[in-house]
Amino acid sequence: MTNNITPLLSGSGLSVYFIGVTLLAVIPEVPEIVIGLQFALQNNISLSIEVGMCVAVQVCMVQIPLLVVANLVYPVGFYLLFSDIHLFSVIIGVLMMNYVFQDGKSDYFQGSALVMSYLALISMYFFAPQPANLKC
Repeated sequence: MTNNITPLLSGSGLSVYFIGVTLLAVIPEVPEIVIGLQFALQNNISLSIEVGMCVAVQVCMVQIPLLVVANLVYPVGFYLLFSDIHLFSVIIGVLMMNYVFQDGKSDYFQGSALVMSYLALISMYFFAPQPANLKC
């Protein structure tokens, strides 16, 4: 998949960050998004939010550590480098989810706040400059 993204990056002028946040993050989670929407339409908001959060927990607690350990055994050049833009987006995401889970209830205002924060993060990644040391 990453070999097919290289021509897209060179031809479109899109940032690596934007492609990573939109295409590489959202497309594999489409089944979970559909299941979460189905539960939300059945007025089971807590289960809908739980399905959405389990995917993020799975990636953070299982997949990333396994990739780091696999890189120790079989070095392929996988490095975890976090810039300021990544740290700010993680902090904003944690604060927003804390706001939603704080009272245990959800309404349209909280849902629209989450959608607006996601759109703000996507626009931040869209206008982020291309890393200088990245080879595409």
